[in-house]
Amino acid sequence: MSSQVSRTDTGVGVSFIASAVIHLAVFLLFAWWGRQFPTAPVIQETYYVDVVTLPTVAPQAGSTINNPGKTKAASLPAPTLPMAVPRPPKTVPKTGTQSIKTASPQDAAETEAAFAERMAKLEKNSEARREEAVLEKLRSKVKVASASKTGMPGAGGADAGSRYADYVRSRLEDALKVTSSYTTKNPEVAVRLTIAADGRLARIKIERSSGDAAFELAVRRAIDLASEKFTAPPNHTTFDNGFIFKPKGISSGKPR
Repeated sequence: MSSQVSRTDTGVGVSFIASAVIHLAVFLLFAWWGRQFPTAPVIQETYYVDVVTLPTVAPQAGSTINNPGKTKAASLPAPTLPMAVPRPPKTVPKTGTQSIKTASPQDAAETEAAFAERMAKLEKNSEARREEAVLEKLRSKVKVASASKTGMPGAGGADAGSRYADYVRSRLEDALKVTSSYTTKNPEVAVRLTIAADGRLARIKIERSSGDAAFELAVRRAIDLASEKFTAPPNHTTFDNGFIFKPKGISSGKPR
């Protein structure tokens, strides 16, 4: 009887030890798993919203009536949405190259014939301007020549003779400015000139003199110098006229 009881006690002890080892192993396994993969605690937030506005004693002061027995839950401000910030416009970086202007349809439609016609017009206009400049030069030369030949005959009769006398006087005045020389205060010399039909000086006659020899010599030199440029008298007739020489100018007498 005693040997059977000991065998039963030994089997119960072994089973208890094995169960304790298994439970300890499971506990250690859960502890290791919790450290390796911790679970995040779930936090639940509670919001209180005040949906009832209590009446106020003084609306301007904004104080509420005390209502014992009831508690007012704290109200949270309504969440505000962030304002949308406008994005700045995209700026295109400037480059050193300029944009190439495309040709317009009108320019593209110009043909070689139109270009040649335009060049011909330009050449024609330049030629016209060149001819106009030449004509203008000729006109100026004619004006100068007509001005230098003051009194040239352009009419008939006595009028033609008078104009020729003015022409001779102007030539004499130009020559006297070069040869003028005198010793007295107011020298004066009256001379009669005879010009042949071909414009050659035929005769010089001193009709009156103030006695200034230097001025008389200057008058003779002026007559000789001017006679080299005389033109033929009007109607190719002999011209005879008197002139009074003074340092300030020459006056002409009436032709006969």
